[in-house]
Amino acid sequence: MERIRKISTGVEGLDRMLDGGLIAGRPYSVIGGPGSGKSIMGWQFLRQGVANGENTMYITLDEPHYEIRANMDQIGLDDPSIRIMDLSPEDMFHEGEVSSLNFLERELPVQIEKLRPLRVVLDSTTSIRALEKDEVNARRRILSLMKLLSERGGADPSHPPITSLLLTEDDGRAVPVESFLARGVIRLVNSIVRGSRVRAVLIEKMRGSPFDDHMRPLRIGQGGMRVADTDTLITSPEKV
Repeated sequence: MERIRKISTGVEGLDRMLDGGLIAGRPYSVIGGPGSGKSIMGWQFLRQGVANGENTMYITLDEPHYEIRANMDQIGLDDPSIRIMDLSPEDMFHEGEVSSLNFLERELPVQIEKLRPLRVVLDSTTSIRALEKDEVNARRRILSLMKLLSERGGADPSHPPITSLLLTEDDGRAVPVESFLARGVIRLVNSIVRGSRVRAVLIEKMRGSPFDDHMRPLRIGQGGMRVADTDTLITSPEKV
């Protein structure tokens, strides 16, 4: 029987909600609306890997690499050790939309073999859908990437499996297929309630591990994201 090993998310308070962290070597989905902190959570996850001496990779299909680093630097999180694979429209404009996805499918295994990362963040599956247009093909591409990231990092069987976060924009429509296939789903909430901003985190599922299924308040500021108080509940999520 394979021994379950847990790793830290790098987000204060979230590991406690996850009963010690994420199970290593599995793909997870992080869902949230605009400004909910998906990229920050992904970046902190990679920074934790760097702190552990691991190689890490951030794949961007949205913002160019220099904007990501500038944004993270604003809250004291930039880390030059994190490798960014930039497939944003600005960087890949000359390649064309679908060509950038073809490049991702072709180049990602090569980069994994070279870098041998233990943690990968994909930002975002929503962009894959926007670039692909055809939903069936978009699903195929997402499932193919999830399969690659679920397998061992390259041909060398001694290399441990990759733990990955797939970031997804919540558009309020159908639940994306990656949420069904991911081993866990973390939802980030960002809303205005009675004139005040409310941020929260909810673990919707986590296979193979107990977890806190209550919605908890979240804070984002200098130093990044943290669960404000794991003993405090947000009891009316429909208002958030």
